[in-house]
Amino acid sequence: MKTALRIAALALALATPLAAVALAPVQPFSATYEVRRNGDVLGEATFSLARDGANWRFSAATRGTAGMARIAGVRIDEVSYFRYVDGRPETLRYRFDQKTSFNSRQRSADVDAAAGRVALVNKGERVDVPFVAGVVDRQLLTVALMQAVAAGRRGEQTLQVLGRRDIEAQVWDIEAKEQVEGLGLAWRLERERDTPDGRSTVIWLDDDAGHLPLRIEQREDDGEVIDMRMIRRG
Repeated sequence: MKTALRIAALALALATPLAAVALAPVQPFSATYEVRRNGDVLGEATFSLARDGANWRFSAATRGTAGMARIAGVRIDEVSYFRYVDGRPETLRYRFDQKTSFNSRQRSADVDAAAGRVALVNKGERVDVPFVAGVVDRQLLTVALMQAVAAGRRGEQTLQVLGRRDIEAQVWDIEAKEQVEGLGLAWRLERERDTPDGRSTVIWLDDDAGHLPLRIEQREDDGEVIDMRMIRRG
């Protein structure tokens, strides 16, 4: 009997992490994207979502492989450690590290929900801001939008997003499905802005069960366009 109980306990312990993954709102994935600036190839970025103990980790590694980005040796690494609260992601820690052959930049965020504060560090300067439930960093925002689509939410969605010195409420509109050339059918999500200054951010999420990002386009008010398109999964 004792042996049977030990075997049952071991089986339960082994099954628990698998069950947790199966029940997660967004499943683990890895995907690589071609990064273009104003139509010219700059490099590649790889997104990876994985378990991190009892919580989760979402990371992105961008490498300059063409043009000036390759010459400058551009390397950008971002990682978001997060948990799910009521089925929605919430940042625990965020790290941003950009390096080139001539300079480097770092940013970080540490969320202390129990103490009710968030420590934001940019260029060595720290600012503490009040904690807001459900807050996500700028990178984890992608997972939050994936979760929203997976949950069947449509129309305007307001998310609390960590910036360099504060937390801002961003409004995103989950619009209709449309074809993304060469990539398939996708949900179109666009950030709504208070002023029509020419800036826009649009994300296309795959219509399949995973809702992976197929394309991300950022347009700045000076006309610059950064375009990321998926080139492979896994």
